This record gives sequence, structure tokens and C-alpha cells, in this order.
Amino acid sequence: MKFLSQITNRSEFNKNVFTLFTGQVIVQVISFAVGFVITRLYLPEQIGVYSLFMAIVTMLTIVSTGRYDAAIVVEEKDNNIKSLWLLSLIISLFFNLSLLALLYLFSEPLMTYLNVEGLGKWLLLIPFAIFVGSIIKATQYYFNRYAGYGKMKNSDILKSSGNSVFSVGLGWIGFLNGGLIVANVIGSIFSAVFLLLKLPPRFWKELQPSFSQQALKLVAVKYKSYLTSYSLSGLLNALVSNGTPLFIIYFFSEKIAGYYFMAEKVITIPLGLIVASISKVFYQKASELYREDKVQFLSLINGIQKKMVLFLLPFLILLSVVAPYFFQLFGEGWEYAGEMVKYFAILVFFNNIVSPVGSISNILDRLDILLYFNISIAVFRGLTFYLGSLYLNFEYSLLLSSVVISMCYLTLDFVLKRIIKKEIRA
Repeated sequence: MKFLSQITNRSEFNKNVFTLFTGQVIVQVISFAVGFVITRLYLPEQIGVYSLFMAIVTMLTIVSTGRYDAAIVVEEKDNNIKSLWLLSLIISLFFNLSLLALLYLFSEPLMTYLNVEGLGKWLLLIPFAIFVGSIIKATQYYFNRYAGYGKMKNSDILKSSGNSVFSVGLGWIGFLNGGLIVANVIGSIFSAVFLLLKLPPRFWKELQPSFSQQALKLVAVKYKSYLTSYSLSGLLNALVSNGTPLFIIYFFSEKIAGYYFMAEKVITIPLGLIVASISKVFYQKASELYREDKVQFLSLINGIQKKMVLFLLPFLILLSVVAPYFFQLFGEGWEYAGEMVKYFAILVFFNNIVSPVGSISNILDRLDILLYFNISIAVFRGLTFYLGSLYLNFEYSLLLSSVVISMCYLTLDFVLKRIIKKEIRA
């Protein structure tokens, strides 16, 4: 708690971070506890298939809305905010209907080409999962815009709880192939329904004027860069941040992907308590501060990052040492997942220093820089895994990839801060 209270002197910021922090504590404790059960019910290969499903859904959920949902936080007019919410979901609906038709017609050759045969019939569930995820994202952005952090917190808890309960329940009754996938979709449905019910009556009353063709066109044109460069940028970033199982399965195996998924999940549980909460509040607060006082804006960024370094460095060093022993608690053979931690800890370090303030490029309206950055890390991720599969084992392939992408994060941080300093001097 001392760490959180020192992040910034703004009490409102502290309060909002703490609200989301408490929610993340509950979410991560649930995920952590259930992890011990899941590794005993499901095989690494089955967890690997689930990680593949989640990687695809996470990546495509980002682009399915045209990224117009992210503009909700920076838009100032209430009517435009509702139009952005509607536009996001309309685009997502058509995107997923098209995707469903594509998967239905070409599922078998796609699975063969991408080496993802393990998904089987669950491939057709992807469009539905993406659309539900789009509802969650767009509505959470709406509550983020109006500082409705309590509702965001409760929706995350509901999603995690539903996912965990059904993961264990389906595994317990022997529904192993696809059990984790179905459980995740059910948890997402719970979260989406909760968020929709929590929207104020005024929102629904004022929604109809925002549904006009003119209103939708207005925000579509205003934020067209979100549809183009920001969508591509988000997809590429997700390909590296959440799509690693895709690379692992393509170049190595589903079993290794399962071990990696659990290793990454466990290491991100304590980090999620801090980083996810700060990131959401930072976006809303920094958008206001940038317009009012750029010096304080830069000070906020540096203050957060300094505290993150003090927290992350000892934590990751300790975790790299004890992780193999800790993962023995997950069951026989899972210590291999713990061994992986030391090979990607450096990327976790730099990623989480930059991630809490990753929305700077949005606020600066320099989505082009973010696009170039995400193109770079996607290319380097694919290239390093490809070279690693030819000349190295998986562990050193992961280390090589982590070091190269960490350098990309450092470069992004340097470039964005230089732009802010130039604006301050101007």
C-alpha cells in the first residue's frame, strides 16, 4: 500500500488506483488459487490449446471495434462518447459475422496452415467470444471516462469468478477438451451483462440520437486514425504481448505453449495488482493533465516509472530464483514452467515499466510512433523465434526474443519523452 500511496501526490488518483487495485487483488487471488487445480485437471497440451484460443480472441478483440472504443476516454462531448460506444459495437458485430463466415468455410485449411489443429470445433466460438469481449472493452472505457472504477472492478471480479468456477467444474466432470475455453466465454458473458445493466438510465435514453448516421459519421471521421494506424498498432502489440503462444505452437509445440502460458500467468498475477490498476487510471488522469500542465504530465510519468523500477527489480530477481521450486506445487512436471521465468523476466521488467504509461502516444496524438514500435516488436518476435527454432532450444529462443523486444520498449520510452520535453520548451 505504501508503494501505491507514493505514486503521486494527487489523492484522487490514489483513490481511483486503490479501487481498481482491490479488484485486481480479488481477481488475481482467484486465478492463482484455481491454477493449482487446473494444472491437475488439464494436461499441458489442453492448456496450450486454451492459450492459443485466448491469444486469437485477445488480438482480434482489439481490432474488432476499429479501436473507436479507446477514443471514448479522450472525447469530451457526451453525445460523441455514446456515438463512439455504438460505433465500436456496430463495427465489431459486422467484423465477427464476417469472421464467422470465413471460419466456417475455411476452418480446416486455416488450422492446417497455421498448425493449430488442436482448436478443432472451438475455432467457430472465436467470433462470439470476440464480440462479448468488445462489449466489455467499450463499456469499461465508458466507465473509465466517467471514473466509474467500482463498476469496472466488479465486472473484472465477476468475469474471473465465472471463469474459475466453470473451469474447475467442467474439468471435474471430465469435460477437458475445450472446458477452459467454454469457461472463459461464460465468465465473459457474466461480465458483459453486468456492465450493460450498470449503465445509467440516462445513457439508454440519450442513446437514440447518437445512433443517427450523421452522428456516427462525425466520430468515425474525427477518430479515423484509430481505425487505421491505431488498430494495426494494437493488433501487432497484442501479437507480441498476448500472442506468444501462437509463435510457440507454430515453431515448437502445444505442450511448450501450455507451460509458457502458466508461467506467464503466474508471474503476471502480482504484477497485475499494480500495473493494470495504474494503467487505467493513468489514461484518464493524464488526458486531463496534458491539456492543463505538461510539466506535471511528464512528472507524473517519471514518478510512476521510478516506483515501478523499485518494485519490479527485486521482485523479478527473486522470482527467477524461486520459480522452479514454487511451480512444483502445481503438480508433477510443472517445474519446467518455473524454469522459463528467468528467460523472459527482462521483458516483463521493461514491458511493465512502459505499459502503465503506454497511452502517452494516444494523448500526444502520435499514433504513428506507436505503429512503428509495434511493427518492430512483431517483426522481431517472429524473427527471433524463427532463428531460435533453427539454431537454439526454446529457452534461449525465448531469452533472445525478450532481450531484443526489451530494447524496443526502451527506445519507445525515450522517443515519447523527448517529444514531451520539446513541447514543454516550445
